[in-house]
Amino acid sequence: MNLQDDPGAVLRNAMPETTPPPAQFDLDRIVRDGYRARRRQRAVIGGAGTAGVAAVAAVLALSIGIVPNRDDGTNGPPAADFDFDTALAGYPLDATDPVSGIDHQLKELTRAAKEAFGDLAVDSGFLDAEDLDYDLPSDEDAQEAMDELDLDYSGALSDEFGLHPDTPLLFNARSYPGNGGQVYLKSYTAHEGDEEADRPALTLDAMLPGGWTAEPGPTGDVAFPQHLISDQASWTDQAPEFATEELGDGRTLMTADHGCAYEAAVVYPNGSALRTSWDLDCEDQGREMALGDLRDAMLAMPEIDFDTTGLTPVEELIEFPDAWVIDESWPTEADADARASIDGAYDTIAAAYPDAELRDGTANQHILSGDLTRRVYVGDGDMGFTDDTGYPVTYDLTYYLPGGWLPGFDYATPELYLPPCSREDPNKVCEDATEVNGRTVVLRRITVGESVSYMVYVFDPAGWAVEYDTMIEGDIDGYGREDVIALAASLPAPVYDVTEYDRE
Repeated sequence: MNLQDDPGAVLRNAMPETTPPPAQFDLDRIVRDGYRARRRQRAVIGGAGTAGVAAVAAVLALSIGIVPNRDDGTNGPPAADFDFDTALAGYPLDATDPVSGIDHQLKELTRAAKEAFGDLAVDSGFLDAEDLDYDLPSDEDAQEAMDELDLDYSGALSDEFGLHPDTPLLFNARSYPGNGGQVYLKSYTAHEGDEEADRPALTLDAMLPGGWTAEPGPTGDVAFPQHLISDQASWTDQAPEFATEELGDGRTLMTADHGCAYEAAVVYPNGSALRTSWDLDCEDQGREMALGDLRDAMLAMPEIDFDTTGLTPVEELIEFPDAWVIDESWPTEADADARASIDGAYDTIAAAYPDAELRDGTANQHILSGDLTRRVYVGDGDMGFTDDTGYPVTYDLTYYLPGGWLPGFDYATPELYLPPCSREDPNKVCEDATEVNGRTVVLRRITVGESVSYMVYVFDPAGWAVEYDTMIEGDIDGYGREDVIALAASLPAPVYDVTEYDRE
C-alpha cells in the first residue's frame, strides 16, 4: 500500500556548531566557490503505524509565545536559536497575517531569484527577457504608497507599481494548512506568471522554518510534518531519479529528475529551505535544460534570515488517516469496482423510485494538495420526475474509500472532514450528526428561495462513506428531507479490496 507515512517518530541531529554568516551575499563568488562552513538541522521521519479511519485522538494545542524584537528589526529568532525541533512546530492562524512595513525577505528573494534563475528561465524557454525587466520600488516610495493606500507591501506593489502576484519571479508571502488546517506553514512563492496555465510550469518556494521535513516523501498540505520534496512518481508514472548531496558547508541539495520535469530543494543551516519545480516537456512544450544548470542556480540563492514570530511546537494533533499518493493508473484499475459500486447504488435508488435513471459511474482521485488524494467512485443520474419548476430532479453519488478523511464534521478543522462545514457561510452550515441504521449521517442543506439542495454524507463503521446530493424546488411527495436522508443511508457498500485499505 503506497500511503503517506504517519509522522510518529522523529529524530533530531546535527546541532549547531558555528553561527551561519549573514544573508548578504556576492552572487558571483557563491556560484564560483560555494558557501563556507555551515551546519544544518535535519528531521528524519520514521514510518510508524497508523490508526483506523474512525479514530479521533486529541485536540490541537498550540501555545503561542511572543518573542522580543531582534536588533535587525525582525521579531522572531532564527531557527538556530530554537530549543525545539522545527519540523514538529507550526504557526497558528493569527500568525499568518501579512508582514507589517517593508517586506525585506520578499525583496531579497526576488532580487536573488532574478539573478540566479533569470537567464536560466529565459534560455530554457520559460520566460522572455522582457518579463524580468522590472525593478522593485525604493523603500521610501513603497512606504509612501502603503501609507496613502492603506495597503501592505505586496498590495502596494500591485496597486501602485503594477507588480502583481503573477509577475514572473516576484515572490509573495503565503501561508497554508498542515494536517488539515490544524497548524499552518509559511513560505514565499514565485512562478513564471502564466495566468492561463492550469499548473505553473516554474515554481519557487522559499520555506520558513516550521512544519516540514527534509526527508523525501509525498508532498502536499495534508501530512504533518510535510515533505519538502518527493522521491515518488508524480509528473509521470515512474519514480524520478533522486539524488541527495551533502555540500559540506551545512547545506543539503536534493534533486528529482522526472525525465520531463525537474524538482530540486536546498535545506539551509538555519532550518529554512528553497524548493523548485520546472515542467520541461511533460505536455510536449519542448523546453530543454541541463540539471546541472538548475543545480548551480539553486546553490546561488542565499540563506534568508526569516521572521519566525509565532513558530511554536505542536503538542497534539487530531490523528489524521493517511491520504493516498497520486497514482495515474488507479482510476483505470478501479474502473470495474467503481461501475459495480455505482450500479449497486442505482439498484437501491431504483427500488424506491422505479423511474430513476443512471448515466455512468467511474473511479476518480480528488486532489487534496501536492501528491496526495482521496480515492472516490462517482456517478449521477435522473430521478425520473420533475420539481415545481418543471426541471428534472437529478442526483449525484460519491463513494469515498478509506484514506484522507475523518467521519463526521467539525467547524474548527473542516479540512479533515468530507462536509465543508462553516458557521460563517450560511450555505455551509451542517446539521448535527445523527445515526441511521448504525451509520453516521451528516446533512448540509442550501436554501435559495424555494429551491433547496440536500447534501447527505453517510459514514459506515467499516471505514467508507457515501455522499448523495440532490436539488429540488417546491414540495415533492415522497422526496422530502427525511426521504432523501433515508435513501442515502440505505445505499450499499462500495466494491473494493478491504485488505488493501486496512488502516491498522
